[in-house]
Amino acid sequence: MPKRRSTAHFRGNFGFIKLAGEPICRFSDGNVYSTTRKPNLVTLEETLLEFPMDSSARHGLFKIVNEIVHEAGKEMHGCTLVIDLSPEPAVLSGQQLENPVDLQEQHLLDLAKSLAKLDGALHLRDDLHLHGFACLLHGSAIKGEDRARGARFNSALRFSAEHPRVIIVVVSSDRPGSIIQEGVELTARCEWESFSIRIQPPPSLADWIGS
Repeated sequence: MPKRRSTAHFRGNFGFIKLAGEPICRFSDGNVYSTTRKPNLVTLEETLLEFPMDSSARHGLFKIVNEIVHEAGKEMHGCTLVIDLSPEPAVLSGQQLENPVDLQEQHLLDLAKSLAKLDGALHLRDDLHLHGFACLLHGSAIKGEDRARGARFNSALRFSAEHPRVIIVVVSSDRPGSIIQEGVELTARCEWESFSIRIQPPPSLADWIGS
């Protein structure tokens, strides 16, 4: 294939438009969207900074979540990650591990990636260990639920609303990931510093030709 090319890749009910082999947008149902469906974890990185945590632990936790989420995206399956930063572990119904698994070990992280395919959430703590899998998220109904987003998304809203020191990452098989905290889906915000920029008006055509 020539380097300078545009291609359309169809994947069932959606697809990607690629320029020189790199995805630049996606399409579905006759519409084109600017997102390439890759989970954006900038919001998670910013949210983790709000919690008192050793910087190496914060970096390690983000790296672990990033690997699991991108594996789910590559394999095209949804998953839910509960990042539990509470002093005492939150109580989740599901398969709780008597001996939490150290996700700093690559072969155990690969195991967590496989467990993410199961129904239910992975339960992660700031000790960089997996504490449970196939966990169900319970909670009372809250405002802001969106039935169009499915049970995985709405369960995360409900559970996080009752556990303020929990961050939930929801990866859907048909849309980019969501970062949820305290019953709200967070969005990344870029804070721009104000600069005084003087923009000169363009010259007239006559002046430009004359120069």
